[in-house]
Amino acid sequence: MVKFLGHFRIMKYHKIFLLLLFINSAYAQDIPSKTELENEIIGTWHLEKSPEDKIVFFKDGTLKRFIGDILKSTSHYKITKDCNGEQLLDNWFLKETDSDGVSNCVYIEGINANNNGILSLMTTSQGKIVIYTKED
Repeated sequence: MVKFLGHFRIMKYHKIFLLLLFINSAYAQDIPSKTELENEIIGTWHLEKSPEDKIVFFKDGTLKRFIGDILKSTSHYKITKDCNGEQLLDNWFLKETDSDGVSNCVYIEGINANNNGILSLMTTSQGKIVIYTKED
């Protein structure tokens, strides 16, 4: 009887382990690659709450910010796992560096250039979500 109870407990723990493993894999995010993000970000994006504000990402790493048709700034960007001493395992930063060498980073929450044309970013300091829509 004791031997049977011992096997029962092992099977019980085995089932719990498999259940936890299944739940973890079911909720695991499919993290896009750096190359995928670099390709999807290229183009013109309008701020959701202020469509006249737009940012344009170029393949050469240049980022231009506009209000209407007026150029406000030009900087360089890259998609990276580390920024200003913080490193990410499961996500990516969008790191922008201005002409003075000052860097600013935001978390890339998601880019979907093909279907709904959404770029979702989150500020590192306040956790504020910023949404852009892609220009056709």
